[in-house]
Parts: sequence; structure tokens; C-alpha cells
Amino acid sequence: MRRHAKASFAGSTLGSGIRRGRLGLICLCVLGLAAFLGSSAPSAGAQACPNEAFRNGPSAFLPGCRAYELVNPAEMEGQEVSAALDGFSPPPTSSPDGETVGWGALGAFGEATSSPANSMFLSRRGADWSSEEIMPPIDPYATIYIFTSFGFSENLDKWAFEGALEPPLTPGATSFAPNLYVRDNTSGSYELMTPGLPEVELFLPTEFWSDNSPWGMSADAGHVIYRALLPVTGDCVAPAVSPPLCDWNAATGTVSLVGRAPVTNEVLTSGNVTLANRNYRRPISADGSRIFFKGGGEGCGVCVRINGATTQLVSETGSFEFASSDGSIAYVTEGGELKRYNVAADELGPSIAGEVQGVLGTSADGSIVYFVSDEGGENSLYMWSEGGGTKFIAAGNGSGDFTANWAADQDGPNSRVTPDGMHLAFQANNSLTGFPDNGKSQAYIYSAATGALVCASCNVAEPADGAFIEGGTNYQISRLSRNLSNDGSRLFFVTDEALVPRDSNGLEDVYVYEAGSGAAALISPGNDNCSYCGLGRNNYFGDASASGDDAFFWSRDELVGVDQNENLDIYDARVGGGLTSQNPPPPAPPCTGDECRGQSSSPDLPGAASAGFVGKGNVSQKQNCNKLGREAKKLSNRAKRLRKNAKTAKRNGKSAVAKKRNKKANRLAKQARNKSKSAKKCRQRNRGASK
Repeated sequence: MRRHAKASFAGSTLGSGIRRGRLGLICLCVLGLAAFLGSSAPSAGAQACPNEAFRNGPSAFLPGCRAYELVNPAEMEGQEVSAALDGFSPPPTSSPDGETVGWGALGAFGEATSSPANSMFLSRRGADWSSEEIMPPIDPYATIYIFTSFGFSENLDKWAFEGALEPPLTPGATSFAPNLYVRDNTSGSYELMTPGLPEVELFLPTEFWSDNSPWGMSADAGHVIYRALLPVTGDCVAPAVSPPLCDWNAATGTVSLVGRAPVTNEVLTSGNVTLANRNYRRPISADGSRIFFKGGGEGCGVCVRINGATTQLVSETGSFEFASSDGSIAYVTEGGELKRYNVAADELGPSIAGEVQGVLGTSADGSIVYFVSDEGGENSLYMWSEGGGTKFIAAGNGSGDFTANWAADQDGPNSRVTPDGMHLAFQANNSLTGFPDNGKSQAYIYSAATGALVCASCNVAEPADGAFIEGGTNYQISRLSRNLSNDGSRLFFVTDEALVPRDSNGLEDVYVYEAGSGAAALISPGNDNCSYCGLGRNNYFGDASASGDDAFFWSRDELVGVDQNENLDIYDARVGGGLTSQNPPPPAPPCTGDECRGQSSSPDLPGAASAGFVGKGNVSQKQNCNKLGREAKKLSNRAKRLRKNAKTAKRNGKSAVAKKRNKKANRLAKQARNKSKSAKKCRQRNRGASK
């Protein structure tokens, strides 16, 4: 995952904030601790938040009237939220309004009807967060051979997945075959996307829809695109050489072939027809009417299929970069030249720039594009806008400075563009604003309106690590996580560096940069107080609402009253947040003096046989808890090594080996957590025995 970015502030805004913090420390008796903590806690004179009743404990230090809310159930019967970023259980995925979150668990619990190694849940916010298992029901004696979560629709009302289930979920599905389904999360019903799959042998390898079979779907999941490595019924005819690229249409329930030639509309019979690029680059329009694809050996470097009826040639030799949300505009590179294609006019425009190394993103309407070019002898970042031409943003100092911002690896790129295209978030490691970043990557925000470039994470001179922007939310990066709010005013990033005094754990923590204050503040607690946290990474950024009012992240910390364990949980640092049900009042203090005496009218009883004994009573033996702690750490380290080996195996194309190692790592990590809990209880018993 990552290791690409850190940031550096424009001018000395953040530096002056640090100096103010030091002055606050000197005058602590007057200004109080809150002034010292700066953006991590409200000052004494700050206006109270409407949710002030919930801004206590860990929430007291959150910026912008945020308070913590626990998204998943507090008690999961020994299971916990999955942090595996392998596509089987994706990171927390938020709806644009932040009211619904999709997430994975290591197994089912409660009244769930399935119990595979990974299970999927949907949480919705009301008076409290309520969670529903969305994994299909499985007979206790049946076997699940395949399960992959492909992704959610934009509003999380639909969910696409693959499962070789017995019995099948819908009529027309084939037993034990890798059927593709779409679940309606409102009604709980299923639709089959792969009708007529042939029967397969038991324990047949399950890489039917693997990384080599790109897929994608429209924003409303009305169209889902996949390569059918096994034949399906319908118009998706298998060509002579390679598996066909199919378009499933929810409105008609039919499957049609995407790979047809321009003009003639004949089936492309050679070459490898696939989607033009990853789903987050919008090769499928929001309504699914336009699908950009490549291959076929017929000059389709990039082609576009329109309404399932006609095909237009975009570029014979070029590569697809991005398209607008409605599919009316596409950007391609030909021989290093960036060009713009207009679908309605069927016209590929002149070169926008040459020696283009990568494209970071576009506005939703395609009128603005950000790219890196080394025409001037070094990689530099530019913006091009329709009617405004090209604008220089920042210069690089080597070929690798900006690569992480468009790399299409498992974790996705590290750049984000707002829908209107007026803000760009990205990573760089060459001190673009003059802050001494020690060659470590930092997180930056560029404003097209003002031309200002701000380093969001620059605060530590000569940092030992960097700051980075997390990757995508779904399998094969269906959609990028919303690290940058739609208006560009908030950027969420993760760093090991302590950017504020409260960050004392030495681990990766989630931060938010607020344009209004010009400073970064902690979203995760930063001073982790759990015995398991030191055994590995504790805080991960998952997703955010479109406004940035909701910031979802994983943590082992107990941040609300109902969280009484150190399991990995999903929290929402929510503006105006806080739930009464999750923050019960503290227990009443113990009685003292005469308050403790009862009003019993029972007569005095003769003294017990031991009444004359003087001493401390029974001796409690303290236990040695260190052994349990060492065993927990050893198991955790083994789990981390296995996960690292699994990533290496996956990069080398050994998906089956990677799955086995991840499965074993999850088992060892669970054992480590149990050992850690036992150690904690042991220490608690020892403390009780010493009283």
C-alpha cells in the first residue's frame, strides 16, 4: 500500500501555528491546555458546538465540532472488522451523504445466515448505527467456494459480487459455478448477471474473474461489464481467440457483446478485448450508455460502444486515460501526446501537450484535465482547461516525483480531483513549497481559482517517513476513496509523523487538513491506549462523505462508551456527531460513610468463627502476564510477515498462494488478539489483587 506522499505548507502558516502553540505552553496557567493543543482541542473562548454533550473523552480533541460514532456493532461475538485490502472484504465504503457504509468482517456473527471466512455488512445511521449482513444465506452443510466483492453502486443501494454457492441464489444460476450477482440492498433480492454458465468440477480453480479479467459498472449498477471466461447465454458471443467482454443490462436482464468493430458492427475476432481502463477512470458512463474498450486486433487502441448498438473509433494506437461522467468526452495519449475526443462529433482533437508521463484526473464534465509532462526537461505538473489553455502548477526534479499519482496498482493512485475540477490533491517528495521535507513525500492541494499550492502535511522538518493519500474503496478500485471533499476544503491523509502535540503513539494516524484554518488536525486519537496497538498499524483511513463531514477509519481504540474491547472497529469522526445510545452515563460513584449503611432491623448475630482474625485476609497470588504479551507479539509479527509475503505473491501473479497466506495471517492475528486480551485481563486481575 502506498508510501507515496507527505506535504509542505505555503509560506509559514503552519510554522507560525507551532510557534503559537509554544507560546501557549509558556502561558499555560492563563490560556489552558486547550490553547496548547491548537487545532486538536477547542480553546476556552471558542463557541460551544451544538453537540458539546458528546465532545468528551477522546472526542473532546476532534476539530470542527466532530465527535466519534461507532459504525459496526460493539459486540461481534469474537469477530472483528476486516482490514484486508485484497478485494474480498473491501475497506469501509461510504455513500455520498455519509449515512450508509459497506464493510467486511472476518466472519459472520449474531443472527447472520452465513459464516464464510469473510462476510459483508451494510450499516445505516438513524437514532443509532444499525448493521445488516448482506452476504447471501448459506446452508450450514453447503460450501462457499468463491466469494469476491466487486463493488457498490454510488449510493450503496446495489452490491455486485461473485459466489459459487449451493444452492444458487436465483433461477438460471449454475450450482458451484462462479455466478455473478447484483444484490438490491433495499429489498434483499438478487439478480443474476451470468445466465447459462456450464457446470464445473468440484474444487475447480476459482480465478474465473481474476485481475486479468477487468470489470466495471455504472454509477447506479444498471450496467455491469465483465469478461466471460466461461460462456454465458445471450448476445455476448465468444470470439475466435479471447473471452468476450459482456455488458449486463439491469433494465432488460440481458447480456450483450461489447467488442464489436466500428462501422461494420462485426464481432472482433482477435486480440484481447477489455475495458479501456480501471473503473475509477470512468470507462463506463454514469448511465452505462457509453463503454470505452480496447483490443480486438482491428485498430481499436481505444473504441467506444454506444447504447449497445454502435461502435466508434477513438484512437487506433492510443491509450485511454479518463472520460467525463456522461461519457461525452475522453482523454487519450498517443505517442506521449495528450488528446481530447468528443463522442458526439466523433472527433479526436489536436495535441494538448507532448511527452506526457501520466494523467492525474479530470473534472466530472471533462472540461479540465491534470497531467505531468517532461517537455521542459523535467517532470512538471500542469492543468489544461477548455477555453483557458495550459497552466503550469509545479516542477519536479526527477522522473519518479509524481508517478504515485497515476499508478494503477492494487491500492490505486494518490491523486484526487474535485468534481468541478477546481482542486487537485496529490503527492510529491521534492519540497514544492520550500518546506524541508527530507525527500519524503507530502500531501498537497492546488486551487485552480487562486493558483495557490498548499502543503497539507508539512510540519516536521527532516521527517523520517512521509504522508500519503489512501487508495480505492472497492475491488479493482471501482471508486477512489473521498480523501478530498467535493468543495476542496478538506483533505484526509495518513502519516507516521506527529504533526500536532497530541500525536504521541508513533504509529500511522489519520489527519484532516482544513483550508479554513490552514492547519492539519488529528482525526484518529493519536495517543492510542490499547495493549494491542503497539503490535502493528492501528489507524487506517477508509472513506469520507462527499462534504467531508464524515471521516470513516479503522481503529482498535475504545472511542465511545459502548466499545469495551480492542477489536478493530470502524469509526466515524462526524461533524455534529455523537449518539446517546453509544455514550451511556458513567456509573454512580461508590457510597461513602453513613450512605453505605443499610437500614436493616435484624438483631445482632453472634460473631463468626473467624471474627478474631486480624490481617489482610486471603492472599491473592499475582500471575505472570508477560508471557502472554510476548506470545501475542510473536503471533502478530508472524501475521504481518505472512501478509507481506502475500502481497509479494499477488504482485507475482500467484493469487492462490496469496489467499492462503492471507487466510493464515488472519488466523494468527486472531490468536494474537485473544492472547492480548488474556494478557490485559491478567494485568487487571493483578491490579485487583494488589488492592
